[in-house]
Amino acid sequence: MSLPPLGSQVLSCCVSQSVTITQWPHYISRPPGGLAEIHCYQNDTDYEYLYWYKQLRGKDIQLVVVLVVGTPNFEEGFKSGFQAVKVNEKQWSLTISSVQGKDEAFYLCAASSHSAVAHLRSVTKTYSREAVILLTPDSH
Repeated sequence: MSLPPLGSQVLSCCVSQSVTITQWPHYISRPPGGLAEIHCYQNDTDYEYLYWYKQLRGKDIQLVVVLVVGTPNFEEGFKSGFQAVKVNEKQWSLTISSVQGKDEAFYLCAASSHSAVAHLRSVTKTYSREAVILLTPDSH
């Protein structure tokens, strides 16, 4: 499943409002075992349901974690080695403590005023790009 082009509206059930989200960095290159951190900022809203998704090239998108009022609820397979925090009312972060080959992927975030987004299979982003995490050869 490929992601729609940038500049699309965020899909959300039963709500017609789009959410502008800024995500950074867009590209992360780390050696195996390195730390990777990605951040998102909701520009015009302060929604309480905050999401991180992972997409392997050519595969379906996977929900990694939803933060509900700042409390992370990780999906199976992401409960170890991942940390998600709500930094403030508008910003949240995802950290992979020890990047491995299985972590090479596109990562994207979303925000919603309700929990329906967790059940969507496709989410698009507005005015932002997903982060790409790649492994580099270990220099040791």
